[in-house]
Amino acid sequence: MSEERASYQVDAGLPVTLIAFRNRACAQPNASGNYVPPSPDEVERLITLSGWSQTEVARLAGVSFNRKGSTAVRKWKTPIGSSEHRLIPYSAWRHLLACAGVVDSKDDVRALDY
Repeated sequence: MSEERASYQVDAGLPVTLIAFRNRACAQPNASGNYVPPSPDEVERLITLSGWSQTEVARLAGVSFNRKGSTAVRKWKTPIGSSEHRLIPYSAWRHLLACAGVVDSKDDVRALDY
């Protein structure tokens, strides 16, 4: 007789694929007025789903790194409320989303009001 056990998803609400990021507020162009900065968990999830190391993220984002990784990237993933937490700059976040294939830079241009 097999037992049925409840399955709990610790990270409920976070995207499980890169495509799932597309409709999130953190993936909207700033010019759209719907953009919300990503949470540390969203930053971590994008990095994980992309398969990038901390050093690779630092190289893509143009921030400092060493053989152990990147202090900047670590701080972007640190929980809000911690004295170590830093918000990822919009341009770095947007570039990571583009490198991951989640967004296209043309989306940003389309969001401009002329």
